[in-house]
Amino acid sequence: MYAAATLTIVLHHEIWADEAQVWLIVKNLGFIALFKHLVNEGHPALFYLLMMPFAKMNVSIFFMQIFCWLCSCAGVFLLLTFAPFNKITKCAIITSAGFLYFFPVIARSYSLLPLLIFALAAIYKDRLKHPLFFSILLALTANIHVIMFGFVFITGLFFLLEIFKEKKLGNSICTSAIIITGLLAVVIQLWGTESANSMINFSTQNIWSSCIIVPVQFFVNAVDFNNALYFIINKLSFGTVLYVLFGFIFFILYINLCVGLWFYDKKIFVINSLGVLFQFFIYIFAYSALMYPSRIFCAFIITIFCYWIVLGQHQHKKTKLFSVKTINIIITVFFAMTVFNGINYTIKDITGNYSSAKETAKFIKQNIPENSVLIPTEDGCALGIYYYLPERKFWSLRRQTYIKYMKWVKEDNNVYEDYYFTKILENNIQKHKLKNVYIISSNFMNLHHFEDKLPSKYKLIFSSNKAVALGESFKIYRFKE
Repeated sequence: MYAAATLTIVLHHEIWADEAQVWLIVKNLGFIALFKHLVNEGHPALFYLLMMPFAKMNVSIFFMQIFCWLCSCAGVFLLLTFAPFNKITKCAIITSAGFLYFFPVIARSYSLLPLLIFALAAIYKDRLKHPLFFSILLALTANIHVIMFGFVFITGLFFLLEIFKEKKLGNSICTSAIIITGLLAVVIQLWGTESANSMINFSTQNIWSSCIIVPVQFFVNAVDFNNALYFIINKLSFGTVLYVLFGFIFFILYINLCVGLWFYDKKIFVINSLGVLFQFFIYIFAYSALMYPSRIFCAFIITIFCYWIVLGQHQHKKTKLFSVKTINIIITVFFAMTVFNGINYTIKDITGNYSSAKETAKFIKQNIPENSVLIPTEDGCALGIYYYLPERKFWSLRRQTYIKYMKWVKEDNNVYEDYYFTKILENNIQKHKLKNVYIISSNFMNLHHFEDKLPSKYKLIFSSNKAVALGESFKIYRFKE
């Protein structure tokens, strides 16, 4: 039932910028060039390497969507089959926003985490019997995304201490080599990202505001009752208060889950705390983007892992505050509070556009001559269109060349600040003798309203529908010399 329901959503899902970027990179770059480029992406190579052979064979990006969906389904299978939670709690987890929508539908590396982390949880009690398998799973998890580095580091450290206590030299050497290699691979691949990627910037300049904004987004964006209960909240004068109240309740439940781990198993409490705090560290000090729900559920999945372990090992342990029944109730309510968020995204994706890139690409294919030059006002916002129109020419004002994927270059951050957009655009057209020019303006995150500065010789010929993905909509203008 879970697989059928989520597959229905996948089949209606339009590719958006972040999904397209992965496919465009592995399709257009060779093996060595990929590793040189990934420092600019800020992501480890594993997901890219898995996708590369299929992209090179000109397979549709639908393969990536199905692959991510299958990983989520496999993770849910492990949860339903082996997790020590009661049936109601399992149902609440798999119908939460993360498992109903964000993991199976959005084709990103995060989608592999349910399978890998639940496999770690399922094998945890026999980890000393199968140390190589457990260490390989840890190494793979570290190379899914940098935000999992802290979780893998602390879990791997505790595991290696247990292995060394057994005094089996062969196991100690092999497991240490696998885990350390997995962690070092992340460090080596991403060393220099901060100086290479314009979107990642380790800075303490706005640290206090970030320390407030990130936790607020962490809890509010996961629940997101404001959208789900839009029809009620808009009619209530205390709508904002109600919104904050839901976020606060969600926060209290999460704190209770963290405290409960302390009472059950302090080692597992440390794994959860450091694993999640490392993610907060990355969000506060490095990421300039919004905290997407798919990232938030990467933290919640660590908490599921930790309770899988403690309830499996301490089913009969009794505490004054946190019985097994109480823990199941808290987990159930916690994940049930996110259900409306998942339903909201599901309905919008099925009935409308997750991204308007496909709609815009269809218009271009049908109405704009093939020898035309397409110039996005912002390279990264039009990535979805690049995927749908691989044969078309997209000109980058930043790079001053034709591009097929995005490179986030820090020194180009201020390219539009000192001059009007139209001046930069027309200088490019003259300098490089571009003909049949069309401008693609993006409304992504309500940024880049360059059309406000366009004179009358820029004629509006297309305006897409607003989309779910942070308002990723487009307008197309024809430039007349």
